[in-house]
Amino acid sequence: MKIHGFILFLLFCEFHGQPYPDELKNSKQTLNASEDSNQELSTIKIGLILDSKSWVGKVVLSCITMAISDFYMLNGQYKTRIALETRDLSGEPLHSIAAAFDLLENAEAHAIIIPEMSSEELFLATLCEKANVPLLSFSSIFSFNEHPYFLQLAQDETTQFNGVAAFLGAFKWRTVVFIYEDTADTRQILSHLHDTFRDNDVDTMNDIAITLRATDDQIIKKLHNLRTMRASIIIVHASVYLASRIFKNAKTLEMMSGNFAWIVTSKTMNLLDFQDSAVFETIQGVVGLKSYIPASSKLWDFTLRWRREFQLSHIDLEIRELNVFGIWAYDAIWALAEAIESASVDIFPNRGEGFGLNLTGLAPIRVSNIGSALLSKIRSIKFTGLGGEFQLRNARLVHETYEIVNVIGNMGKRVGFWKPACGITKEIYPFTNRCSSNSLETIIWPGFSKTAPNDWLVQMDGKRFKIGFPVNSRFHELVGLHNDEQTNETTFSGFCADVFRSAFERLYSNIVYEFIPFYNHNGSYSDLVYQVYLQTFDAAIGDITITSNRSQYVDFTLPYTELGVGMVARVDNKDPWFFLKPLSVDLWITSAGFFILTGFIVWFIEHPTNEEFQGSVAWQIGTIVWFAASSLVYAHREKLQSNLSRFVVGVWFFIVLILTSSYTANLSSLLTVERIRLTKNDYIGYSANSIVKGLIVNNLNFQDNRLKSYKRPEEYERALREGSKNGGVDAIIEEIPYLKLFLAKYPHDYTMIDSSETTNGFAFAFPKGSPLVQKMSSEIAKLREEGILLEIEKKWFRSQSSPLSLDTEPPTIKTLDINSFSRLFLVYAICQLVALLLFLVFVFCEKMSIKNYIIRKLAGGKLVSIFRYLFPRMANTIGGINAR
Repeated sequence: MKIHGFILFLLFCEFHGQPYPDELKNSKQTLNASEDSNQELSTIKIGLILDSKSWVGKVVLSCITMAISDFYMLNGQYKTRIALETRDLSGEPLHSIAAAFDLLENAEAHAIIIPEMSSEELFLATLCEKANVPLLSFSSIFSFNEHPYFLQLAQDETTQFNGVAAFLGAFKWRTVVFIYEDTADTRQILSHLHDTFRDNDVDTMNDIAITLRATDDQIIKKLHNLRTMRASIIIVHASVYLASRIFKNAKTLEMMSGNFAWIVTSKTMNLLDFQDSAVFETIQGVVGLKSYIPASSKLWDFTLRWRREFQLSHIDLEIRELNVFGIWAYDAIWALAEAIESASVDIFPNRGEGFGLNLTGLAPIRVSNIGSALLSKIRSIKFTGLGGEFQLRNARLVHETYEIVNVIGNMGKRVGFWKPACGITKEIYPFTNRCSSNSLETIIWPGFSKTAPNDWLVQMDGKRFKIGFPVNSRFHELVGLHNDEQTNETTFSGFCADVFRSAFERLYSNIVYEFIPFYNHNGSYSDLVYQVYLQTFDAAIGDITITSNRSQYVDFTLPYTELGVGMVARVDNKDPWFFLKPLSVDLWITSAGFFILTGFIVWFIEHPTNEEFQGSVAWQIGTIVWFAASSLVYAHREKLQSNLSRFVVGVWFFIVLILTSSYTANLSSLLTVERIRLTKNDYIGYSANSIVKGLIVNNLNFQDNRLKSYKRPEEYERALREGSKNGGVDAIIEEIPYLKLFLAKYPHDYTMIDSSETTNGFAFAFPKGSPLVQKMSSEIAKLREEGILLEIEKKWFRSQSSPLSLDTEPPTIKTLDINSFSRLFLVYAICQLVALLLFLVFVFCEKMSIKNYIIRKLAGGKLVSIFRYLFPRMANTIGGINAR
């Protein structure tokens, strides 16, 4: 600590010996003179530490001077005035600590403004905290959250990393290199940057640190290593001075071409306007994030006045654009002046005790008596300034919007914005808080290319894309390999290979790829997938099923086949009694009973009056049976005379129509697909090298000793043909693509009787984080939409309809039983009963001569008189009948 204090003492003494620049003296004298003209005003001294030789220092000083003048011109009634105490660093950043000591002790400043800070100057924040003096900075560094008196009046640079990640995601870039300026504050944000990129599925291949003192040879060496790594997407987070040297040497190495994308942060872009044309020539096509200042009439008017005044005070300098540091400085002065007036506290310098630093030769530093109140007011103030809404949250400026700028010529062209609430957007509307579509204007990339670089293509430049190809597939229609002994050439074919070729060649027609046979005697594709994880292969194709375990090692594309597993069984319609299956036994018995019952009731009603139902006993029995049988086809010859028998037969014909129609429909369905009912005693087959046993068979109600494994489709067919009773099986459980291929070979003898979406289908495997996963998935979807995938299926599965597009759910054919017609038979039985009762009533009345008696009474009664009056013609007719 003593050494530290001694060094500060030397800096302090050196600083006192430095003369102020004339422009700073003049500004100080002018302000002091204006304050002395009004003795009733309270003067508050504010310290300003800057480098007058830099463009940032010049712009900040001019904007602060104008801000003080504008504020008190508009608020002349205020009783406080700011007196600016300026200290010049003269190009030496470490002089800022000595300058702060001088401002606190000698100038008795109640607030200090320093445009730029680094984490090496952390002691300055501690110093102001002990003196109860707010420290205002326009730096975007990350390191001062623990200092309550430090106020960051600029955007937090860590916020923009989410914008960088969103920009990378817009172009599907997943692998980047991060180049940064090797400073303490940048090293502290590396972990935050990696977490942000990781959350957005972006992998940082390498972090490259370059110091500000690095030579061109050292920079070229690091950039050359990037070319060796085949890195194509490069992010630069450095000061504009170091960034310009990086791009200069990158252009020497021909890395500013269309194969590369360079993205810079606001640390470079915010100061790019101050650079000369030589710097712009080296960074053509670079894209960066820049702090966004919304346009307004207030900003426009101020910019015009600033240009005019700046040109008058700096005649020998070329006028350049007003940057964000000047705008932030202007708003900071307005906030500080308003806070000072609001605090309205009498100013009494308070020389207190030392605060823990035993600095040899220096008196104890004064502690501000209004610093705490001033800090509280600044934190709570809110207004609309040149930079938009001015508001602090957690001692930081609440301003998270960045504009995305593309460097073209000697200027930056805005191509879009990034805002946390909107993400990447082409336009934003500040007054409605609304955003446009998540797209960007056309970007001109390095090499004046309009096509975005492809991070994967650069990595594959000059390399062959190695694809693992399994050679022990059970179905050669899916994955086939043929060796020509004469030419010694190997041909790779099959449905899976054709789908991969169609998708891959549509994406990268200029990339050379080769299929490499993968021999695996175990037959498990998990070993092939693991070789992709080990980077033995760049991809793996074939009938590879997506599983959760395999997904831990590789990334899969969208499946290009149907999902799930199914069950295939033999269609057996050779049963001699097969024609009886459409109806159940109880329905057959019930129908036969009603046939006989119908014939008997008709005979019972017609027998007394109809000669066709009379005769010998044998004749009458034959008539009953024949009438019942012939009614099935509506071919009975007997003429019915009674309306009651006609009523019974009419209802019966309706029932016969329903029965015959249902029987015909159910028989047709059974002839197409027979419903097979498996029991616990049936044997089930599955593939020996498939994942089916673990996923499906163990979940079914079959004993393990009833399971049989097979390797090839020919073995499936033989086992199903033999059946469980002859040493085979009654069903095969397998993934649906295999079963559809099997059914394409044997379309007439077997059928799928059940299916379940338990597996995830076949897909191509790529290394984790590969950009090809998303692109190949999109191409597979396009192949399906355009019908190309269907054509490939028809080619290899040799079926009139695509085996992979058929409905996996088989028709469920149910045998009709008595319950299906119970209500119909009940209604018919009631009709028969009613007809029979009516017939018996009429017979009884005829026998007892009750009929004529009732008619006579009705004819002679009052009811008939009324009826005759209302219906004379009908009454006469009835009277005639009675007379007869």
